[in-house]
Amino acid sequence: MSKRLDLARPRSVILWAVLVGIVAGLFAATFLRIVAEPVIDDAIAIEDARIAAEPHHAADPEQVSRDDQKGAGLFIGWAFLGAAYGLILSITALALRGRWLDPFRRVAVAGTIIAGALVAVPWLKYPPNPPAVGDPATAGERQRLWWFVIILGVLVLAGLAHLSSRLRQADWSDARRIAVVAALGVVAFGLIMVLMPGNPDTIPDEVPAALIWRFRLASLGGNAVLWGLLTVGFGLLCSEAARRPVGAAATEPAGDQNSMPFRADMPLS
Repeated sequence: MSKRLDLARPRSVILWAVLVGIVAGLFAATFLRIVAEPVIDDAIAIEDARIAAEPHHAADPEQVSRDDQKGAGLFIGWAFLGAAYGLILSITALALRGRWLDPFRRVAVAGTIIAGALVAVPWLKYPPNPPAVGDPATAGERQRLWWFVIILGVLVLAGLAHLSSRLRQADWSDARRIAVVAALGVVAFGLIMVLMPGNPDTIPDEVPAALIWRFRLASLGGNAVLWGLLTVGFGLLCSEAARRPVGAAATEPAGDQNSMPFRADMPLS
């Protein structure tokens, strides 16, 4: 399968990353169907009981049935999310082309940066709650804060990756370079956690804390499954494609001058 992946053509790299992302998204949806959906059902049951106890408040009509949410909707949504993540991962990996990383490590670095910015940072600052928990009036503010944290995380991680590359080019030892980059990362993310406002949403007293944390950990686990499979799977495909015999590349038509190498070879001196 990896023989069809051509690292010299960005279109091929992007296509395979999207395909791997779709598969990873389906595995993540399977994980969430088993682990997270029962927690959501429990949270909805608590909300329904609270609404039933209020004499002058009727439940809002259900836009999408729970069967659809837990079935086709869940798998389709995560397949699309995996495809989007695959697209972002491939573009980032292509942007990191250079002589200091092999294809697998390049994908691993790109996946770590993106997953850290899109998943880990917002999860630590604004951990998610089950859909039935929270005040709908704060939804807009929560979304704005969530996106702002993601943007800050992307900028910080991209800056740290750039700094690490510059220090490597300056012949810094790995130990010194990693220590400096890690220290700056801790300071930057610490400032984000301290300076960003807290979660505007409050959790009702009748919702057990154990249920909230079961959902939060399940949500983090689903994203870990997706990013783990996407990063490792796509990285292995790129690594196998890069090990293709040199003669195989020489037999390809020479007329295509629009390709762009995913791996830059060191010049001989």
